[in-house]
Amino acid sequence: MDVKRFTLSIIVENKPGVLTRVSGLFSKRGYNIDSLYVSHLPEDVQFSRIIVTSSGDDDTREQIVKQVDKLHDVKDVKII
Repeated sequence: MDVKRFTLSIIVENKPGVLTRVSGLFSKRGYNIDSLYVSHLPEDVQFSRIIVTSSGDDDTREQIVKQVDKLHDVKDVKII
C-alpha cells in the first residue's frame, strides 16, 4: 500500500454545520485530517473553500473525494 499525503480543495455553501459534516465524514470513516483551513471565496461570499490535508493510498483518496462530493452543500471537490 502506497500511502501519500494529499490536499483537497472543497467549495461549500456558507451554511451552519457544513464544516461539521465535512469533518464528520472523515471521522466516521476513520480518516485523519492532518490540517484544515477555511476561508471565504473573494469572488462570492456565499461560498467558502475548505482546504484539507490528509494521507492515504489511491483508493482512499478516490473514496474520500466521492463521499465528500455527495454532501449536499458541497459544490466542488478536487485534489490539488
